[in-house]
Amino acid sequence: MNGIYVFLLLREIREELINAYIEGFWIKERMVQLVLGSRALFISLYPEAPALFLAEKRLRGFEKNPSFNNDLSSARITGVEQVHFTPFIRFKLERAELSEKVEIMLDISLYREAPNIRCRKRRSQRVLFSRYIEKSPKAALTDLSEEKLDLLYKKNRQTINSILVKRFEGIDKYLAAELSRENMDKLLMILRGEKAKPRLVGVSPLRISLFADRCLGEYSTLNSALKDGIKRFSEERMKHLLLSRKKILIKKLKRRIERLNSKLVDEREIEEHRLLGELILMNISIIKKGSDKVRLLNPYDDKYVEIKLDKDKSPQENAQSYFRKYKKLKRGQPKIRKKIESLKQEIKTLQAALPGAPQSLEVVHHGQKKEEKKFRVFNLASGSTVYVGKNARSNEELTFKYARPDDYFFHTRGYGGSHVLLKARVPKGQKPRKEDIESAAALAAYFSKAKKQTKVPVSYTQRKYLKRNKKGKPGSVILMREEVVFVKPMLYPEGGSDTVNP
Repeated sequence: MNGIYVFLLLREIREELINAYIEGFWIKERMVQLVLGSRALFISLYPEAPALFLAEKRLRGFEKNPSFNNDLSSARITGVEQVHFTPFIRFKLERAELSEKVEIMLDISLYREAPNIRCRKRRSQRVLFSRYIEKSPKAALTDLSEEKLDLLYKKNRQTINSILVKRFEGIDKYLAAELSRENMDKLLMILRGEKAKPRLVGVSPLRISLFADRCLGEYSTLNSALKDGIKRFSEERMKHLLLSRKKILIKKLKRRIERLNSKLVDEREIEEHRLLGELILMNISIIKKGSDKVRLLNPYDDKYVEIKLDKDKSPQENAQSYFRKYKKLKRGQPKIRKKIESLKQEIKTLQAALPGAPQSLEVVHHGQKKEEKKFRVFNLASGSTVYVGKNARSNEELTFKYARPDDYFFHTRGYGGSHVLLKARVPKGQKPRKEDIESAAALAAYFSKAKKQTKVPVSYTQRKYLKRNKKGKPGSVILMREEVVFVKPMLYPEGGSDTVNP
């Protein structure tokens, strides 16, 4: 709200303010309600909408500000002043205190940089917000003669807008853009008392005009224009806040789904706990108490399997432990899946209330973020995920920014190729499944210069055992530890699916 509009507003409402008693100082965020009997003076201190207007009714939902309320309650407004078209208003107040009259100054600064209110008494002052601005006034338009105005416009045709803002008080860039020589004469007539027709042309930020052809509304008074403008601004701001809250809630729900997805276990892994328990019971006579592991033959595939044991438990107790894990996972997995579907439905409901096209309901796994679009992404049957770099820059980012210390890095030996990262869905401290290692290695071989070979050696290690090769090309690394697996190059390893277009 520029100083000229402040001048015009005060001309409308000054008489209604003089001799009014302040009954309370109420605030809601950056909106102040100065209670004046049955009416209220509203002061918007939002940088996007600095303004004030007089309303016939009070509004609920505001909280009393104890400090300002104590200073201003029962004070009578004796004067309302503005200096040289500045966006600065001084209310002169008078209040009886201990049988004497005390003068109080209530200053309202509507400079867009930091709208604020200051209360000054004889020996003290307080400001509502931390930053308070008060500037020396510039020249007043009304001091210029017709001849000087003509000369100003004639000499500065190209830069008249910026000159008006820089030299004269009360003009902002929006008003300056409308001040042709003809409109300048109209403005001066309005300042001298001619009736204006204020128009609302913008809500956030709040914009008023005296000359715009296209507008949101035309009003008989500036007070009614500002009242409607602030009402619309508040509604728009509330919509924006609700929208932001919904978006934040959607993000939280997606993170919950990610955490639940990390708890999903492959059916084979669940059955493996039951099988291990059965193998222990089948061989209970040959298992020594106090053993921390045992190697037993699986009669279903004629392969030996190594089973970890708790040496403080008997073989039968170890078997029961595996059975308990089996039952817990078997019962828990459907509940987790049901909860995931419930959260997805909640997201869908929230997204339906958002303006514009709904966002994708596809929730990423294991902390997948926007950066993953820079990589090829493959989801394996086990729930593990493989990421493949697309170029040198993508390789560098995948390995040294995106990868975590315990993730597994893959690269063909002796051939140029993409960096490949395996984020395994296994308990912390355990190695990835053999199938997942082979799948990631097959992808590393496929996205390399060895893709046409039948068997390719692929090195792999955890990210924490890698370091940059400072003397090599971009993306070049040094493996401080490594293991090697021989695989056939494959784009879609068994159980895998590409979820992002390469």
